[in-house]
Amino acid sequence: MSSLETLEFHAPGVGLSFRAKLLVNDNPDVVEQVLAQLPLKSTLGHVVISGEAIWMPTRIVHLGRTNMVERHPGAVYLYAPGQTICLTYGKITESAKVNKFAEVFEEDLSKLQELGALVYEQTVAQPRRNIVEINVRRAA
Repeated sequence: MSSLETLEFHAPGVGLSFRAKLLVNDNPDVVEQVLAQLPLKSTLGHVVISGEAIWMPTRIVHLGRTNMVERHPGAVYLYAPGQTICLTYGKITESAKVNKFAEVFEEDLSKLQELGALVYEQTVAQPRRNIVEINVRRAA
């Protein structure tokens, strides 16, 4: 697989990394916009209502074609109104479809789940919030 087709997500403060396969054929407009933002340095937040998912702010303004699908663990999608990239790591409580542009490698799902739980603890559950940094780049 070409590194152009794979993203690497790395949270340096907690030492967790995982990879996601870009869905170039399924969502070329969003993939192109994401690649134009790389390398991307951001922070992570946790959704409050829609289930087990984390998000990172971006500067992506998307007005093009979409690939709307059901949410599932491992889905990487663009939430265009909020200009955020979101990653679903577990149970979903929201029925709206999402604009999926990548899929976390099955063998890396446990790392995403670990990061999701940590972000929840650090940003929602604890009364004192901490910033969790995330870096996204093309895989080497």
